[in-house]
Amino acid sequence: MNRTMKISLGLMAIRGFQGIFSQETVTWINPVDSMEFVSVPAGELTASVKNKNDLDSLVTITFAKSFLIAKTEVTVGQFKKFVDATGHITRAEQEQNRFTWRSPGFAQEQDHPAVFVSYEDAQAYATWAGLDLPSEAEWLYACRAGATTSFYWGDSLNDDYLWHRGNTKGTGTRPVATRKPNKWGLYDMVGNVREYVTVCDVRYAERGSSWTRCPSYKTRQGFIADDLIAGSVTARLTECLEPQHQPYPYDDDRGFRLVKRQ
Repeated sequence: MNRTMKISLGLMAIRGFQGIFSQETVTWINPVDSMEFVSVPAGELTASVKNKNDLDSLVTITFAKSFLIAKTEVTVGQFKKFVDATGHITRAEQEQNRFTWRSPGFAQEQDHPAVFVSYEDAQAYATWAGLDLPSEAEWLYACRAGATTSFYWGDSLNDDYLWHRGNTKGTGTRPVATRKPNKWGLYDMVGNVREYVTVCDVRYAERGSSWTRCPSYKTRQGFIADDLIAGSVTARLTECLEPQHQPYPYDDDRGFRLVKRQ
């Protein structure tokens, strides 16, 4: 049975080197797909999670080394380069779905995030690019970027930082990096599309182990729910911190970004 792991905003803390990366810092560009990456500093993430008995458990996740994470979600143009190079056929295309990454049911350009990709499609892209999907813990740590406020930009809704169904009127995605980034220079960590992560078994973290290399543990398909529904903004905003598991393999609001571990 799939489990939604709730991350309590009120019990979350991030310790590490903060404020040393400017919003426009680019530390590496992947030669395969021209994706720009920024460095996330070493540190610790302390969070309240649901354990195997569905009870709150406070865990500390250690990042002994810094890692690189993409400034943006993988775009349509980058995904096309991958498909052209490999001949990859997405699951939606294999299943002859009405909608695919090429035609998601709304207007999109090359700089929009690629959607209608499955977890397996995202993994295939990562392999081609020589990169990885972020672990759940890596994503959360990068999303918060050292913030101690309710959201990484402050304590109240601010459309300067995110696209959601309220300010787009439900008309589809928007080009990446057209809202303000978080403190570490990452765009659209909340809003625009949901993002795949690999999900670790919380019991490893409860035993005090480092929670940065999920593939050495049990991994599951998961993604961060970060879209907003008009009329329920406050309730949905906190889902920046709530990985969820869904029965359907792809959708028009699901994409991904990648990491490079040191």
